[in-house]
Amino acid sequence: MLHSFKRLMSTKVPRQFKSVVYSSHNLEDCTSVLSIQNYTPKEDLAKSIVLRSLAFPINPSDINQLQGVYPSKPEKTLNYSTKEPAAIAGNEGVFEVISVPEGESSLTEGDWVIPVQANQGTWSNYRVFTKASDLIKVNGLDLHSAATVSVNGCTAYQLVNNYVDWNHNANEWLVQNAGTSGVSKVVTQIAKAKGIKTLSVIRDREGFEDVARNLENKYGATKVISETENGDKQFGKEQLPQILGPDAKVRLALNSVGGKSSSAIARKLGKDALMLTYGGMSKQPVTLPTSLHIFKGLTSKGFWITENYKRNPEEKPANVADFIKLYKEGKIVSPKDDISSVEWDVNSATDEQLLDLIKSSINAKGKKQLVVLKW
Repeated sequence: MLHSFKRLMSTKVPRQFKSVVYSSHNLEDCTSVLSIQNYTPKEDLAKSIVLRSLAFPINPSDINQLQGVYPSKPEKTLNYSTKEPAAIAGNEGVFEVISVPEGESSLTEGDWVIPVQANQGTWSNYRVFTKASDLIKVNGLDLHSAATVSVNGCTAYQLVNNYVDWNHNANEWLVQNAGTSGVSKVVTQIAKAKGIKTLSVIRDREGFEDVARNLENKYGATKVISETENGDKQFGKEQLPQILGPDAKVRLALNSVGGKSSSAIARKLGKDALMLTYGGMSKQPVTLPTSLHIFKGLTSKGFWITENYKRNPEEKPANVADFIKLYKEGKIVSPKDDISSVEWDVNSATDEQLLDLIKSSINAKGKKQLVVLKW
């Protein structure tokens, strides 16, 4: 909520900005290309929208950009007083508006905003935008939701809503693997709110029942099964029909794993269904049985949220607005329990300390890392 941070309504626009930048790429050690740059912004700040950063996550796509293997890359420039053309790292984050130019009525000081497009550079204490249309207000979300809605939230929203014309009065399902992932948890919540049932597949593990119960009770999954059950043909013939119920239609599969897991969730689809692949955590190819294409009319497509919004930028504000509505209605919970927050003390941290903080967050295992700025 907005009151979570002290508003700086009288904050003076700073003369210098501090950003985490890179000029080159390194596949083996992406942290080696990072540096901290202090610079005077080129823009006329009196005629610009000035933002201060509140928090930014470190996503796999950010790391892939530093490695040089991500298909979408920001343009490198000399705007940050570097010797070589450089870009600011990061694609996602939430900001607070601290200054708007005279005549700008769509934004006010204190608004929380996110960029419409990726590649804007979010690992920074301040950022400048010249057009309000390049920003989306996210007032009403908590910090963790606002900082991650652009990737996980919007990906989940489109996966559920953009590809299948659901019959909400029927017994219709979607099946997904990687059921404990951030996107999958939002998928189950949005699906439940829309009256769609979800079958989530997760890895076999110690304490499976507790994890499954949490996904069902907290995140709204209709049923959680293991990868062993997912690949078991006998389970598919005997137990699965009992889980799905009478006249069930499994119309959509969401794949972010690949390999055998993707083949197994595809087999659960009904006639003329769709599988969307948006990740490949197993690093194994997606292999689909020929019979699914010939006899069931399966369609398999790729999904990339960055490209979707590049093609149709007007969709993002509408998607975010619907997400915020669901959040305010209590149908989507904050991802705070799945996030590990680290603090950047803007006023006291040295450049070396900031760089160490970023590097350790990139190398951290387990929960998603969120850098929260202490002002």
